[in-house]
Amino acid sequence: MNCHSLLLAGYCCAFFLSEAAYAERPAISEDRELKKIDLTGWDCLDRLEGTAKTPDGVERNRLKNRNAANLAGASIEKMDTAAAFLRAAAEFEAGTKGKRRNDLSAAQRAILDQREKQIVSLTGYLVLAYAGPPESTNCASADFHDWHLELFEKPSDHPPRPGDPTAIICEITPRVQNDLYRAGIRVQELAAFIRAPDLSYEPTGHPARRVRITGQLLWDDDHNGVADVGTTVRTIGAIGYHNPWRSTAWEIHPVTKIEVLDSPAVDTMND
Repeated sequence: MNCHSLLLAGYCCAFFLSEAAYAERPAISEDRELKKIDLTGWDCLDRLEGTAKTPDGVERNRLKNRNAANLAGASIEKMDTAAAFLRAAAEFEAGTKGKRRNDLSAAQRAILDQREKQIVSLTGYLVLAYAGPPESTNCASADFHDWHLELFEKPSDHPPRPGDPTAIICEITPRVQNDLYRAGIRVQELAAFIRAPDLSYEPTGHPARRVRITGQLLWDDDHNGVADVGTTVRTIGAIGYHNPWRSTAWEIHPVTKIEVLDSPAVDTMND
């Protein structure tokens, strides 16, 4: 076998192994709603870096595990639409597509450091919400997990599918969940669909609610490739994930506050 054949065989082997790993369904929490959680039973409470093994992973996890922002007197950058959020990110993204934190130039690094200190509010429609998988951020716990909120410019009467626009991602972390729960936030009352532990979609029985989500900016460079970031959903994976699934690697993480901007409406799609 010549060198070209060996290289091709190695590539194919790596590809299929990667596909097999991707197709394996992660262990997802049975949670379908926010609840009061006792953080004293969490072995990751005092480990802001989680179980990250690399410097960029440690940095990213520490940002994800920040406490809720103090909004009293804070300068909040208000974005009334997903388009406004993307415009604010466009200049930085133009030079950082596919890059990770350790790839950035000094100038890009300075911009990143400043932007990740910013508190923003984003208005949109909460089409989809779901318990996140075990992550190094949360020491690989299935029980103490983030909540992923997929916020869209417009409401939708179906879960994301090929041809649909992608979302802006906002995340509720275990460290802020109790605050939002006490404030009366319930994802089943706000989202049009919940993704279940088996990765199927469950309708909540009402349209997506229009909300304003406030929190701290984060550049999740762990999801900065073409498989994750794009303007339009291209495919549905073997286990149900839509790809790409986000409009940008920038997200609101952690979420500090959620405000409901419309009145509850009855879903008449099946009437």
